[in-house]
Amino acid sequence: MPFQFRKESIEEDLNSNFPSQGQGNPPLYYQLSEVVVPTYSINAAADGSNLGQNLQTAWDFSTGHSTTSNTTSNLITNTGFWQVQANFVGWVNAGVALEAYLQITDGVTAKEIWRVDMPVASNSSYATLDSENLVVFLRSGDTLQAVTDSQYMILNTVYRQIATVNGTLVNPLGYSAA
Repeated sequence: MPFQFRKESIEEDLNSNFPSQGQGNPPLYYQLSEVVVPTYSINAAADGSNLGQNLQTAWDFSTGHSTTSNTTSNLITNTGFWQVQANFVGWVNAGVALEAYLQITDGVTAKEIWRVDMPVASNSSYATLDSENLVVFLRSGDTLQAVTDSQYMILNTVYRQIATVNGTLVNPLGYSAA
């Protein structure tokens, strides 16, 4: 036979986690019964993979690589979410400013998402920038491009798809659930 009870600690927890549901309302009453109701979590099945998210972004044999110098290179044209790591190396001659960047273009408009500028120097200098990790989303028709404006600038990029355009995680190549 069911009965009702009120527990202030449960009420406080619900009010702190769901403030719009209970505050200012009459006290909440809970019912107990002798019926056992099983619960089942669908979280593991719903995320699409039994591989942890941090492992989902592992570099693998499908990893792409590009070295760009004094040109614009199309890196990725496929839709989805991509992990991209960029590393810059440059040599600046005196009196010359250099730049390198990653951009997303839809064929008409380009938007920079990462940039390195080497200012005009009074003497020659060498510079490196540690790797920058980015997660990039490309829609249908979008392209990720690497751009450098000098033969003295090298932009190294590696990339790997981590999820489809719909957000379904892409397992590293060769991974299969045992």
